Amino acid sequence: MRADTVDLRRIFGRDIRYTVPLFQRPYVWNRDDNWSALWEDIRRTVERTEHAAQIGETVAPHFLGAVVFDETPYLSSSLETRQVIDGQQRLTTLQLFLYSARLSAAALNHERSVRLLSKFLENDEDLFDRAKHPDHLYKVWPTNADRDEFRTVMRGEGGAGRLAEAVAYFQQEIDAWLAEAVEPEDRLGMLVQTLREQLRLVIIDLEEHDDAQVVFETLNSRGTPLEHADLIKNLLFRDAERAGADVDRLYKTYWAPFDQDEWRVEQTTGRITRSRLDVFLTYWLTMRTQREFTASALFKEFERWLLSSAVPTEDVFAELTRYAEIYDLIDDHPLHGVEGRFLYRMKVLQTSTPMPLLLFLYGLDETVLPLERRRRAIRAIDSYLVRRALLNLSTRDYNNVFRDLVAAVARQPGHADEAVIKALSAMQGHHRHWPSDYEFRATLEQDPIYSRLVRRSVRILLEALEDELRTDHTEQLTVPVGEQVGAKLTIEHVMPQSWRDNWPPLENDLSEGADRDELVHTLGNLTLVTARLNPTLGNMAWKDKRQWLGKHSLLRLTHGTLLSAPPNTDVSDWATTWDEHRIRTRGTYLASLSLDVWPHADDLRTDPLSSESSSK
Repeated sequence: MRADTVDLRRIFGRDIRYTVPLFQRPYVWNRDDNWSALWEDIRRTVERTEHAAQIGETVAPHFLGAVVFDETPYLSSSLETRQVIDGQQRLTTLQLFLYSARLSAAALNHERSVRLLSKFLENDEDLFDRAKHPDHLYKVWPTNADRDEFRTVMRGEGGAGRLAEAVAYFQQEIDAWLAEAVEPEDRLGMLVQTLREQLRLVIIDLEEHDDAQVVFETLNSRGTPLEHADLIKNLLFRDAERAGADVDRLYKTYWAPFDQDEWRVEQTTGRITRSRLDVFLTYWLTMRTQREFTASALFKEFERWLLSSAVPTEDVFAELTRYAEIYDLIDDHPLHGVEGRFLYRMKVLQTSTPMPLLLFLYGLDETVLPLERRRRAIRAIDSYLVRRALLNLSTRDYNNVFRDLVAAVARQPGHADEAVIKALSAMQGHHRHWPSDYEFRATLEQDPIYSRLVRRSVRILLEALEDELRTDHTEQLTVPVGEQVGAKLTIEHVMPQSWRDNWPPLENDLSEGADRDELVHTLGNLTLVTARLNPTLGNMAWKDKRQWLGKHSLLRLTHGTLLSAPPNTDVSDWATTWDEHRIRTRGTYLASLSLDVWPHADDLRTDPLSSESSSK
């Protein structure tokens, strides 16, 4: 490769097109991280140049960074053409700044500055057919995702995107800065001179045997770091280009949606924050390879898989598009039903490791995996995750667990439910095993789960029990869930944590309530109430609390197991008092109900999973 340091006259002062390949990422620079710093650099350089001119000295040029070009054939014009391998954000921003400066110059009627700046923005129209190729007018031609907005902005037609925001920002800053000068026209002339002569870039031109992909990857850490998705995009489109494919068609057909904001929003998984697209690609590649890799190794693992799989590039594009639609479906699934409630609980538990398995399951056509079998598989996964969460067991081996499940399902996709149940049943060891009915029941009946578990785990337990208590005769209200903040239900201790204020121990209690401090945190003493009702109830005595709950609560969890005796409970005058015996009795009932919500292997195998049960 050849490297040279040049000013903007060498870059923009001649008739040339710098084209950004469609497989590069869209424009991502912004005011706080990039535009303000660039403007500050340019402003200071101009002011140093002004001062140097007054005292007869010279000023050192200011370096703006480096760009990498690869020569491409001239297409449909006599204009020299370079493909931008790296530095497209910087080049695009410089064009936006030059355009903003021209707007400021036009506002001052400074024709000379307008003409000089125009030479840095537009090519000679005699060198191309304007009717056939109007976009050859521009020195820089951005990637597909930005072209419509770039054209609109450079025509002076406004816009509402990031490119338009950059122009508005730069013009506002330039205008305000010019207005500070005694002679704004002189300062404008100095700005134009500085732009032409004092700003430098390092230009790297690739030669015949240079690998543009390797250079692209090596330089991606400069400026705004590239996401792994950008590297993968670059790799796929370069492979397609080498194979002679119609890359524009591939982009429009498959990749264009991935360049939209919804795929570029940041998400946190574990302790790592990445774009939603990088997260999706990690899940998809884990499903595809059944290999473990770190988030930082996503691109290298993808490259390794691509080389070893020999899957045609267009097939890769098509598969990514298909599974992206599945991922959207999973992400936005309604909250009702077996699947919706499970997906909600998975989010609340902040557990994303099952996602590769879910992609696989939802990717199977119903002719291969019937809906009932998929739901049974999901119920097994739900049972495994929730039972372990409520027993406060470790999640650290879940990556291995769910990769093993993908492999098991891949061997018998038409019986994925049986494969999942069998594989989970075979899990051994503290970090992997599926808690038995005995372990699960004992924990729910005896353990002070409120004090031992994170609140979200307790909340999903109580929400699920409320769902289970509803019948076809119950008003079908949607049970508010934790993510619906406006209708959020909070956990209420029936016998308060500070029970000594209004809840004296029973007369025949020899321990004088010594065991209550743990008992109040058990399942039998917990219910759900609205966030507004919770502080009102406080530590009030049972007689008053019972009236408030009866008046304001609509939940079956409260009315059917607290204000009235649970089914098959032989306790007379149940609601007259609330004591240790009632807490343990209710806890036993709710623990039994939990076994129905999250059954173990044998019960899942015999459950027909009727449409009625799946619609709860």
